[in-house]
Amino acid sequence: MLKKSLYGGGAVIVLLLLLFGRSTFSYVSTAFSRARDSVRSSVPVGFELDRARKEVDRITPEVRNNMHLIAQEEVKVEQLQKQITTLDEKLSQNHRDILRLKADLESGSGNLIYGGTTYTTSEVKRDLVNRFDEYTTDQETLKNLSKLLSTRNDTLRVARDRLAEMQATQRKMQVQLDNLEARNRMVQVAQNASEFIFDESQLATARDLVSTIDSRLRADEKLLNAETRSLDRIPVDQDDEQTDILDRISRHFDGLEGATVEQIAELAR
Repeated sequence: MLKKSLYGGGAVIVLLLLLFGRSTFSYVSTAFSRARDSVRSSVPVGFELDRARKEVDRITPEVRNNMHLIAQEEVKVEQLQKQITTLDEKLSQNHRDILRLKADLESGSGNLIYGGTTYTTSEVKRDLVNRFDEYTTDQETLKNLSKLLSTRNDTLRVARDRLAEMQATQRKMQVQLDNLEARNRMVQVAQNASEFIFDESQLATARDLVSTIDSRLRADEKLLNAETRSLDRIPVDQDDEQTDILDRISRHFDGLEGATVEQIAELAR
């Protein structure tokens, strides 16, 4: 089975080389890139947002681990600072003792008394040699510890800056993801709104039915009006009431024509 697969793959490669020649790799890489982009574009945005949020959350353990390392380094720096302070105090005390022993030896006294005990000049000189050797060694040690402290402080400062940058970047990405999620929800709402389908066929049917009923009633009303009056005769008969009121108005105003104001007032009585 494996041998057949190898033969098949080799045949495909040979065919591609025959078809495209030196451009085979370009065609294959382009096809692969398109297929990959197609798969990526088919993944829902919400899924990608969840995946990105998980990736951002995975930064938290790294941040905590670095915070722990920084805290440990801060303790070491404090201990080193205390060691330097103690050694510096020791050097100051040894410096004073060396100068005193040197002054005592230079005074030319035969025997020297310290703490109630008498010492010869040879003993004092031997102690002075030992003290001076220790002093110079402590001086070198203090110099090296001071350099070490400076280096550790620089390293600690860099670590703090990188940690602060990492935390700031993580918070920034979380804010960006919140913004992207809100935008994605807006897009989803807009897409859902465009998918609403209103079937107005029933509304059109009801509207047509109402219009038909109105037309029928209008026709019935016109038919009733036509049946109650004769269309082949002109209605010459006048209403008695209408004739009476017209005659009354004519007689009234004909009698007032040419009359004076006093006459009109008299008629009004």
